[in-house]
Amino acid sequence: MTREILKFKQVSSTQDVLRKFASKRRELAVFAYKQTQGRGRQKRNWFSPSGGLYLSILTFPEKHTNTIPLIAALAVIDSLKDLQFANLSIHWPNDIMLHNKKVCGILCETYCDTVICGIGLNVNIRKFPANLANATSLFLESGKVYKLEPLLKEILENFWRYYEKLQNDELKISEISHYISGIGEPVEVKLSSKKTIKGVVHNVDVDWALLVRTEDGFIRKIYYGDVIRLT
Repeated sequence: MTREILKFKQVSSTQDVLRKFASKRRELAVFAYKQTQGRGRQKRNWFSPSGGLYLSILTFPEKHTNTIPLIAALAVIDSLKDLQFANLSIHWPNDIMLHNKKVCGILCETYCDTVICGIGLNVNIRKFPANLANATSLFLESGKVYKLEPLLKEILENFWRYYEKLQNDELKISEISHYISGIGEPVEVKLSSKKTIKGVVHNVDVDWALLVRTEDGFIRKIYYGDVIRLT
């Protein structure tokens, strides 16, 4: 199936652009070379200058909505591996790490009966603000400049391929579990401003929940939260 993609030189946020199309009931994507009000999880600002790849995908999943971030992560990782990048990992729930630095963020938002999946990939960005010391880009890691259009095309093709597998109950968690960073390590998970839990990362579940063995020995499924390593 061929899905439409809309391309812009600049938008406030690709997520917000796609909200306007939710009522059209068709799957499509929005790509921009620059965002003026890009955002990440918990409404944090997402640094979105020229040189990045900013993409949002409008989906209408009948099931497995919580697993959409997983297939987005797989789509990006497969594309980066094709560019000969290694040492890729996922910091649950939404960060893709390259040599232990953040190269990509994923933001999935539900809107009406849709899931809008946003992908922000640092491609040719050469410098980050001081408060983003742990961020990196493909350029900074390789010294090479990459064309955005071929990379965009491959990420989208990978995403829709995994999406079909997910909706047909053919996606196995084993396809991604070895990319999850921190398994077996002690962590603190901030569930809200007032509630945290501590434990050891056990694994991830098929519905993209983080499985944490808490201090009392029980396995707890966590769907949302900020994970802080304690090692």
